[in-house]
Amino acid sequence: MSASGRIPLGASAEGSRAESSRQLPSSTAPDTDTVATGSGVRRLRLGTTARDRVADVLRDEIMTGRLGPGARIDLDGTADRLGTSRTPIREACLALQHEGLVRIAPRSGVTVVGLRRRDVEDNFALIAMLSGAAAAWAAQRISPAQLDDVRRLAGDVRHAVDDGVDPKAANFSFHRAINRASDSVRLIALIRQTGRIVPWSFFDLVPEQAGCALREHDDIVDALAARNVARARRVSEEHVVNAGQLLVARMFGAQEGDAEPAPGTGTAG
Repeated sequence: MSASGRIPLGASAEGSRAESSRQLPSSTAPDTDTVATGSGVRRLRLGTTARDRVADVLRDEIMTGRLGPGARIDLDGTADRLGTSRTPIREACLALQHEGLVRIAPRSGVTVVGLRRRDVEDNFALIAMLSGAAAAWAAQRISPAQLDDVRRLAGDVRHAVDDGVDPKAANFSFHRAINRASDSVRLIALIRQTGRIVPWSFFDLVPEQAGCALREHDDIVDALAARNVARARRVSEEHVVNAGQLLVARMFGAQEGDAEPAPGTGTAG
């Protein structure tokens, strides 16, 4: 982050790279760099336009509730906060409107629509299906060297959790290795696209999931080693579904139904 407190979207504020998903079931993000934000360090997709990087930041803030329903996104204030011009902010908001996350009106500007309980549940259901397919195909196609790599990366996640280190990057690398072992370019592309709907700050929102993730990672590795296609699919899907249930509970609490959007905690600009 610069001395002015702005977040330079074109470079890493830490000077480090985390080819990071998006996140507990984060089999889902493309190669990324990192920036420091008010809520911590988050990923920025490498090789993308300024519009896409701005959209990533705003999407994550909406999905975590930092930008809640009814919040106004001030173009000038957001441009200053993110260290860019108004143009990529405006273009990012248009993209988010297409995703149903914001509403743009001539006089009222950009307003956050927010997420319903069902939206979040559907997001994780989609990722669960894709992650399950990747694990199932990996169980059929994984090489011994790839399996060794997956085991090592599962250990990296465990070490990060045990040492009190942020496990996001290690978790992403573990899931990415499984996705690559599926040997399906098309499936990986779908996972990358869908991964945008999982908050990068998942572990910050649901820290208790870290311990569950370790056990579930072991189950996934065992299924891959046994080349048990059905089990690999099942445990991978359950891994994502369990994560989604925890996030829904954290975002919506005991709220019944899905008619109301998640409560927000902040505004932009």
